[in-house]
Amino acid sequence: MNALHGSTSRRFAGRAIAGAPGGDFGRMFPGLAARRPTGLKMARELGLPGGTMDGGQTTAEQESTHLHAGFTFFGQFVDHDLTLEPTSALDRVSETNVLPDVRPPRMDMDNLYGGGPTVNPHLYDRTSFDTKLLTSPDGVDLNRTAGGMALIGDPRNDENLLLAQLHLAFVKFHNRVVDGLRTDAITDALGQRVPAKPPDEPDTEQDGATLEQLLDVDNYHREVFAAARQLVRWHYQWIIVHEFLPMVADPAVVEDVLAYGARFFRPGVRPFIPIEFAAAAFRFGHPTVRSAYRVNRGFSGRIFPDDPEAPATPRTDLRGGPVDAEHAVDWSFLFPTDPGRPAQFARKIVATLNTQLLDLPVSAVPGAKDGALARPVASLAVCNLLRSEALGLPSGQDVARTIGEVPLTDEDLETVGPIYLWYYILKEAEVVAGGSRLGPVGSRVVAEVLVGLLDADSTSFRATYSRWQPTLGPRPGRFGIVDLLRFAGIAPPTGGLSR
Repeated sequence: MNALHGSTSRRFAGRAIAGAPGGDFGRMFPGLAARRPTGLKMARELGLPGGTMDGGQTTAEQESTHLHAGFTFFGQFVDHDLTLEPTSALDRVSETNVLPDVRPPRMDMDNLYGGGPTVNPHLYDRTSFDTKLLTSPDGVDLNRTAGGMALIGDPRNDENLLLAQLHLAFVKFHNRVVDGLRTDAITDALGQRVPAKPPDEPDTEQDGATLEQLLDVDNYHREVFAAARQLVRWHYQWIIVHEFLPMVADPAVVEDVLAYGARFFRPGVRPFIPIEFAAAAFRFGHPTVRSAYRVNRGFSGRIFPDDPEAPATPRTDLRGGPVDAEHAVDWSFLFPTDPGRPAQFARKIVATLNTQLLDLPVSAVPGAKDGALARPVASLAVCNLLRSEALGLPSGQDVARTIGEVPLTDEDLETVGPIYLWYYILKEAEVVAGGSRLGPVGSRVVAEVLVGLLDADSTSFRATYSRWQPTLGPRPGRFGIVDLLRFAGIAPPTGGLSR
């Protein structure tokens, strides 16, 4: 897309689904030819259990030395915030030439807020006058129907327990921000105080309120919600730019993009998601998934059950669904919130995945069926490789040359000839950075897209007020995921609120 300075390629010119407020997918490198297809045989050699990408069960040697386990799911939350493409499922490759993205390509947390209280009132607490988001009555789980379905802005955030609990953490963060604004403990994002609620005014017609009084009170609650949402969004965006990106990508590349802008990604007047990002570079999180996680002092679980037919209750694994108090996440096991308890680390960013992801239970793959196709379909690696081929992604070597890097050799890649972009990016991280972070190609694509989309969003902190700094951390201008958890009241505090 960069070569055309913001226009999408002809094949992925994109037409949004009628009535959907979404963007489209396009190409970051439209001048590059698709990698020559190699079909199912090579994908299976790489991606099936026992193949090149089989990393076995997670061992201490496979663990990152700085990427804590919770960031795998933070990245998944960001991905769900950016994209929702209902025309392609994990179990099949798309045969369409146009991929609509029905989610606007912005980091605006619409997977948390939905369309707001007016459009999605079921997400909001009526007793707070729709300023707060709902949780379960005991506060340890998402708000759910009687049948256990999560009532959230994006049902994919209930795919696994850790992601669902991170979504809940953002809900609690928002609700604490609302409380802070109402009590005048904090200001809005621009340092202004939310105007006080009209004194001694009734809140309902039953209380004898006039229409004018009701409108005044309604406007007050709307202002509180809008101010809270902006604060939450901007602090979340800050974490992406200043904590997450430098942790997973080359900090020098990130600094270059922040200072001088993108060299290859130009989102244009109608921003889009490059397929090189969505189908390859931002899937770097898949190798970081551990086989199992310590969730709290009394509960550990594997990502998927050992027995595909195992019942969901009693809970023994980390599938999504209702969460009881004894299974609620203690975030000190996933992020460094407690100096006395080392948090778990994610797996390194390398070209292998834990075996569980190469042999998913058929029940975990939408549309997959028992039989001849079950095994290739049920390997996340095979799905990724086949999908990238179906979308006509360029080879990793071609992208490397385009951005000015000397491509990895066949010996480095442990393959022969042009290779899938996703595999190349993972192998580059392994060879160039020892698996600690992305290499030059992966860093460039991920940093340019995330920063570029923020810059193209008129509501983001970078576009609205580029000199803005966080106000909710222990020190002005400093804020990370641990600070968010502490502010939300689900990690030990270290100090008072910044005003």
